[in-house]
Amino acid sequence: MEIQKQILLFFASIQTPVLDAIVQFITMFGEEYITVAIITFMYWNISKKKGFTTCMCMLSAAQAMSLTKAIVRFPRPWKVIDGLSSVRQSTATGYSFPSGHTSNAAATLSSVAVSFKKRWLSIACAAMIALVGLSRLYLCVHWPMDVACGLLIGVGATILLYDVVSKLFDEVGRGLRAFGIVAIASTALWIVLAVLLQFALIDTEAFTTFAKNVAMLSGASIGYLLERKCFDYVVEEGHWGRKVLRFFVGIAGAVVLLPVSKIVLKAVGAYCPITAILRYALVTFWASGLFPLLGKKLGLFVKGN
Repeated sequence: MEIQKQILLFFASIQTPVLDAIVQFITMFGEEYITVAIITFMYWNISKKKGFTTCMCMLSAAQAMSLTKAIVRFPRPWKVIDGLSSVRQSTATGYSFPSGHTSNAAATLSSVAVSFKKRWLSIACAAMIALVGLSRLYLCVHWPMDVACGLLIGVGATILLYDVVSKLFDEVGRGLRAFGIVAIASTALWIVLAVLLQFALIDTEAFTTFAKNVAMLSGASIGYLLERKCFDYVVEEGHWGRKVLRFFVGIAGAVVLLPVSKIVLKAVGAYCPITAILRYALVTFWASGLFPLLGKKLGLFVKGN
């Protein structure tokens, strides 16, 4: 523990306003908005299979990360080290171990690297994963052991699950059955967690993030089932004007469902654990299923043969 303290104190000693701004930009590549943008761009515009597989790897890593947080409940560095200068604490919610930003970035970007198998892209993804991990130390919002474990969870999820999910995507009947089970189990779990959180029957700090991540897995699975059964679009070659348009339309819907809905719900006094968690299920349901179905009517998606 003493070595970890000294590492964080070193990073705190080199903080400057310019470095703070640069590192805060880097750390955003481990946050939900950036990972959602990367995955949806892949899913809608490059390869549905690669996008969905990357999504499942990221969400699986998120489950493991947030459940570990809920079990271990290790405090953030600034709660242990007196006078530690931590930056961007607003994005460091819940307990410390392991690092959610690092696991999100590691799972997403390692899956991107595996998807495309291009040397330059793999190097870029590896560099960004390392930078996101270092950013959490520079900002002094995580311990070194948090970052190391987050890295293992993220990369481990890709190693263990990428090929499995890819095969299930190709084997449509088997895949639909498998993700149907995932959808039922994750939906039941997030509803139970949301009710328990609503009535303060479990630790809010420990389980809120886990409940949100389970809700995202639920929404993504249900949306996938809906889209494959009712539409099953293909990502066409070229047509980048249409691709860019559908990306921004789709992201606009995601923005409405996450940050905008939070503002609206708070304004009308309806923001609570249940509605807060429901938003996360809806945003992945929108991205994986509902938006492609609506986009078909707008001519933004093309049905497969």
